[in-house]
Amino acid sequence: MRLWVITSPDDFASEYDDIEEMFRRGLTRLILDKRSRSGRCAGTDEYERWLLGLPMECRDRIWLSGTPGMAERLDVRGCICDARLLAGVVPESWKRVNCIARVSSVDEYLHLPGWVSGALVGPVFQPFSAIDAVETLGLEQAGKFFDSGNLDSRPALILCGGVDVDSMDNFRKLAPAGVASLGGIWNYADPVNAFVKLNRTCGNNPL
Repeated sequence: MRLWVITSPDDFASEYDDIEEMFRRGLTRLILDKRSRSGRCAGTDEYERWLLGLPMECRDRIWLSGTPGMAERLDVRGCICDARLLAGVVPESWKRVNCIARVSSVDEYLHLPGWVSGALVGPVFQPFSAIDAVETLGLEQAGKFFDSGNLDSRPALILCGGVDVDSMDNFRKLAPAGVASLGGIWNYADPVNAFVKLNRTCGNNPL
């Protein structure tokens, strides 16, 4: 099961060092999801400044929260995009980008375009923020995504919301392609060690 790490929404002093060390210890998928100073989702220019703090080769393992156009311009691996933004007609250039759709209902999942590679489902157990609190799905509702037909022909399912070492047994019951963690990494005094433990719990072998 692949582990996706979501960046802390706010910058902090040792962030780049921690992320580089996670990359060295086996991290292959980082979701860049930042707040701007106004409290809104960061824009292209803000992401570009943030990315300058990491070696260029790291971009091949980064998906930013935004649009496929932003991801292409900043030369990162892909993007995490709201499913509603992908509905209907989209620029042809977007279809070249490795795109993960953020979905909250089975209906959204079933209507994703065929060129979308994955679906980020959640939050399952815990909202990402008390500020932007949304209703959680719970394990039973999340399970409905896995009962929605032939998964081999649909975008890979990635679960998020409350992913940590203690909750992994629950997520494992559904056998998703991956899980994405925010608090399970950054809520700890040693985020790198938290990543190593969680990655190992996912069945991976960090260095």
